[in-house]
Amino acid sequence: MPARTSSSLLEPFDPVMPPHGPILVASDTSPASDAAFPMARVLAAHTGAAVQVISALGASAIPTYAFEAVSHPVVPTPDQLDARAQLVRQQVAMLEPGSGASGAPPWPVQVRVGDPVREIVGQAHATEARLIVVGRGRHGMLERLLGGETVLRLLQLGDTPVLAVDAHLESLPRRVIIATDFSVFSVYAAQVALDFVAPDATVALVHVAPSLSHTGPVQREFSSEYRQQVSASFLTLIEQLQRPGLTFETRLLEGNVSTQLAGDVAEFGASLVVSATHGYGFLRRMMLGSVAAELVRSAPCSVLCVPGSAHTLAAARAQATALHDHTHLLDMETLDQALFTFSVRHAGRACTVEVVNREAGAHSIGHHLRLAGVSYERAERTATLMFGTSVGEGQHLSHQVPDCRQVELVVDGHERDQLLRFTHARGQTLVLLE
Repeated sequence: MPARTSSSLLEPFDPVMPPHGPILVASDTSPASDAAFPMARVLAAHTGAAVQVISALGASAIPTYAFEAVSHPVVPTPDQLDARAQLVRQQVAMLEPGSGASGAPPWPVQVRVGDPVREIVGQAHATEARLIVVGRGRHGMLERLLGGETVLRLLQLGDTPVLAVDAHLESLPRRVIIATDFSVFSVYAAQVALDFVAPDATVALVHVAPSLSHTGPVQREFSSEYRQQVSASFLTLIEQLQRPGLTFETRLLEGNVSTQLAGDVAEFGASLVVSATHGYGFLRRMMLGSVAAELVRSAPCSVLCVPGSAHTLAAARAQATALHDHTHLLDMETLDQALFTFSVRHAGRACTVEVVNREAGAHSIGHHLRLAGVSYERAERTATLMFGTSVGEGQHLSHQVPDCRQVELVVDGHERDQLLRFTHARGQTLVLLE
């Protein structure tokens, strides 16, 4: 496969703008969460964002023994909520004495009742938080493991970037590793991350490839083309990310993604490592949640994880390029012809497909799916999305969207197609062109 030129690789990936709400500090009042507070102060000063502090108390399980041992949930009392709020305010006063001093407004503290992770995610969504900051702890692997599971649940349930702060990081990171598979999601993660690093930081862009040390002629040819494409991709990515003062390095590693990244973090002396949580790359390499999970659990530095979804990416692009002003409502009477034209225009284009269900939330059907065609049956009001090599050859994956109510095509300022949105009885189905 020939290498793409630097002008074409990321052409569809317009700059994005993450949410511009507050920085949300999550605390359970334990020493493990202490590291979040100094870093939140630094990030607030750097970005101009406000800071909010949230803590949550879940129901306690009290066993009853009238007939058999049964756990009975007990909701926290107002006194317990007041006690937790007082502990959080003491933590703020100890770790961030500038909050509320010299006329500065104090960081607001909110204590909520419910599952802590779900409450944090809900608050982040309601305030359009730009970042959730949590501490990774100071006392060894057990505390880091427990904290890591909380971070992973925040990433699974929410769309907000999560920064897990190591106790040693108290200033903007100056040596940063950004893992990339060159997918739209890892590009988005890199763009988000640069808002939280020092203006003079050294940023290493790291791609982990499968083994390229083959001896056969076919394998050697593949390895050569792979290296060429990675080199071109690094150049284009740097063009997209370049800012005055930043220094970029590139690294092509081989082998297991998690192992190689962890080793490179130590060798590079990184104070921050950045990863998208999912997305397929142009060479079908994956930066999956499992990689982010391993980094959260074991990386010897702070970790920034940026969730990527069709919904959040489209929203971010809309802020940056005013996509909301370029939405075309397709006529349902001629929808079959419009979708046929769309299919011809984008046959073979890589897509991300996501379903947003009103009851179950958002879930992804797949990333980097090659578009084979989109059709519409007017009598049944059903659209069919087809992905694969060829509809004619029958080698494709189909997904039906029943009971279509409305179909919109979102384009950018240059009238380039970006997103196909189907509104149906249960919610929405999004087809994001990568």
